[in-house]
Amino acid sequence: MEGTKPRTASSLGMFDLLKGVGMLLIVFAHTSELYPVGDISTITPVTFFLFAYRESLMAAFYIASGYGFRKRSIGKCISQQFKTLFKPYAYTGLATTIAHFVIHYKTFGNWNNAVYETYKVLGGFVLGLPHTATYFGQEFFSCGPMWYLLALMIGWILLDIILNIFPESYIKWAVLGTMLLGWGISLVWEAPFCIAQGMVTVPYLYIGFLAKKKRLFEKKFRPLAILGLLAAALGVLLTGKTDCVSLGEWTMGPVSILLDGIVGLGFIVLFMKVQRLLDNPVTHLIEAVVRRSLYIFCIHTVELTAVPWYLMVQKYAAAPTKGLWLQYAVSLGSIFLLCEILLRRRDVMLKFFPARRRHFAEHQRYVAKH
Repeated sequence: MEGTKPRTASSLGMFDLLKGVGMLLIVFAHTSELYPVGDISTITPVTFFLFAYRESLMAAFYIASGYGFRKRSIGKCISQQFKTLFKPYAYTGLATTIAHFVIHYKTFGNWNNAVYETYKVLGGFVLGLPHTATYFGQEFFSCGPMWYLLALMIGWILLDIILNIFPESYIKWAVLGTMLLGWGISLVWEAPFCIAQGMVTVPYLYIGFLAKKKRLFEKKFRPLAILGLLAAALGVLLTGKTDCVSLGEWTMGPVSILLDGIVGLGFIVLFMKVQRLLDNPVTHLIEAVVRRSLYIFCIHTVELTAVPWYLMVQKYAAAPTKGLWLQYAVSLGSIFLLCEILLRRRDVMLKFFPARRRHFAEHQRYVAKH
């Protein structure tokens, strides 16, 4: 649009379209997994479209986050990560636990069952489990989409440690070694606190860090991205499986992890080009999603974990497509409604407590980098 300053490689806003579309797709993918159309036990055209490049999209998110990475002292990095990522994680875990208990008790009317099932939800958040697992002889549920925040927090801390203690010539090998160690851990141990997932994301964060330092997004690597797309697709078709970071599953091991990074880098460049070419109300609406991204992410975790959506799946067993789109609409509607309520509450707090305005502005700038 004339008179509007274009986004450049120095602006974090250049990732808005990617993140907006990505978050809408993530909510849809999580919804579809509850229905037959999202059953990934068999690769169909639909499941291929939904899940073949799912982890490449997640890799793109981590690369975009790494673009905002800045080396600092290890202690300060840990403090900031706990403040900006662990606090939302803890609040979301508490909200999910309370909502799960209330909804399940009101729905089924069984106090003991509601307490026991909610205990498994709470345990999953306390242990930071990326997927349902058994600890101390007790099954605990996963922390839902919140695994992404934990992995991001661990990844940032590990990258900061690497940059602080290794000479520059050894950094790439330390990053690669961290990734391999994380992959190895995922093979033998269902590690708590998303440790393995956080280690595997370090290369993606490092790519983002290098992208800003060496202006990688301005370089041409279309052949490499296309090769990565084809290789990833071939891996899915040959193995009949798709990558899943939260489950610690990669169809071709470390090769798949690196391929996801290559394809994710290609996604970023593609969306940057589209964002520069398109400027209309639809893209503005999608980009507006990013400005509510943390709220959306947290609320989505609550509704996905606390609401017994399987009852809706059962109700629409004869018309699963209708049920899928209806649930998606209800999920998005409730997410955006609660987002606006939280934003209004924040605005009221800032009005009555203006001293917090500066703190909130600094927090928003930092969260935008993630």
